[in-house]
Amino acid sequence: MNQGRLLTFPAVPLKVESVENGNSSSRVLLDLYDREQTPLKRYVSALGVDPESARDIVQESFLKLHEHLLAGGDRGNLRAWLYRVVHNSARNRQMSFGVRYTGRIDDLPPAANPVARDESPEERVLGEERETRMRQAMDKLSNAQRACVVLRTQGLKYREIAAALDLSVSTVGENVQRGLERLRELL
Repeated sequence: MNQGRLLTFPAVPLKVESVENGNSSSRVLLDLYDREQTPLKRYVSALGVDPESARDIVQESFLKLHEHLLAGGDRGNLRAWLYRVVHNSARNRQMSFGVRYTGRIDDLPPAANPVARDESPEERVLGEERETRMRQAMDKLSNAQRACVVLRTQGLKYREIAAALDLSVSTVGENVQRGLERLRELL
């Protein structure tokens, strides 16, 4: 998006100038893209999708959002709509390939993956060990608990998580609570 400020969607080039002229669908899309692309990639990676596929899934989801907006679709909760599309796309990709990525998420931009520049080698090793323990503990949660906990850490509200995962709000609350309790036990 930084290169030329041009996003290309199916048969419709979307230039930033159209946003400045008041195209509300374009404005909504660009705002959501700027705000949600990194958290969406992080969420998909937490579901066990490799980083390259995570980028593809997020891009495809924004294309679907663009089509949804052009078709006059509901704008009620686009953030939850995006997370639901991303979640379903990730699960579909995993089912079709029958694989789950367990590597590290190293390709996130620096702002999304902050690292202290002045930490000692010991602190770095301890941090990596904590990260490894957390990943192992997260892998021991059920898929529903993991998805709910990760979405909650992304800042989504229970009702947004419920809409994204097609669950009731009470089920989301229960999954978050049980997931956090299980993490406390494991860590």
